[in-house]
Amino acid sequence: MKRSVLLFLAAFATAILTFHPAFATETVVNKGVIDKDTVWSGDVLIKGDVEVAENVTLTIRPGTTVRFAKIERFGPEKLYNDKENHFARSELFIKGKLLAQGSKESKITFTSAEAEPKPGDWSSLNFSGSTGNIIEYCVIMYGDTAVHCHSSHVIVANNVFKHNGTAFGCKNLKDNPVQTIMPIMYNLITENGGGLLIGGGASPAAFHNEIIGNEFFGLYVKKGGCSDVRFNNISKNGKGVILYGAKNVLLRDNNIADNTDYNLSMLEGQEQDLAFPKNWWGSADEQKIREKVMDKANESELGKADLSDFYTSPVAGAGNI
Repeated sequence: MKRSVLLFLAAFATAILTFHPAFATETVVNKGVIDKDTVWSGDVLIKGDVEVAENVTLTIRPGTTVRFAKIERFGPEKLYNDKENHFARSELFIKGKLLAQGSKESKITFTSAEAEPKPGDWSSLNFSGSTGNIIEYCVIMYGDTAVHCHSSHVIVANNVFKHNGTAFGCKNLKDNPVQTIMPIMYNLITENGGGLLIGGGASPAAFHNEIIGNEFFGLYVKKGGCSDVRFNNISKNGKGVILYGAKNVLLRDNNIADNTDYNLSMLEGQEQDLAFPKNWWGSADEQKIREKVMDKANESELGKADLSDFYTSPVAGAGNI
């Protein structure tokens, strides 16, 4: 009888630990620098800025959940207060290498530790002069600019970005010889404030993404930023594509349609004419296409957006297929 009771209690305790993750062990990472190769798995709580030092690799295993505690803006838990290249709240700052490779069946999650999370509860996966990075099969939520690439090489593929201030940002740093290389492929980018922000001469390539339902914009190219953007679905955003001081933008073979304000909008400061052939703009009627464009035809100081040679039906195979 006693043996039966003991077996029942052991089985009950095992069930509690199995079905209630709050009882599981959580790794707490406080403000500081990771100075040797490190592996994270299970549940990880970050409580302040964490830097991956040069020549160090942080590997995050499939199924890991990384939660960021909300800290005071530029408070004592920040490693740096350089507001040009850093963010106000907790960030994972990578000078070495980050390998965050989940799988289709076992994704890695980066999110807020707040009971009622909001965009900007934590700041960014922030890369600086770093190469060899991979972010794959991750779910990234409630960051400020969830992934920010400063003069770094980062592959970003097969991820979900939701509820962030902006999903991606990238630029080149003036004093860093590394040029940004950032292939962005097969991601779902939705319900963020903004989708992809390209600036500072960076030249990422964005292929086969679903950039849908972001509040302000899908794609924003500014200040000399250039990009290669193909085979994406960019729809139901506040604005589809925004341009400010852009120079060389290869935007073709995309479906850019059904955005709320404009499918394409030049802002004050976009004086250069640009051509965007071979896209589907939601209509085969050129007059209807132009109704969803803000350029020189609306404001004389703006450049002209040449959308001629447009497709008359949606691009087959675009988006996250």
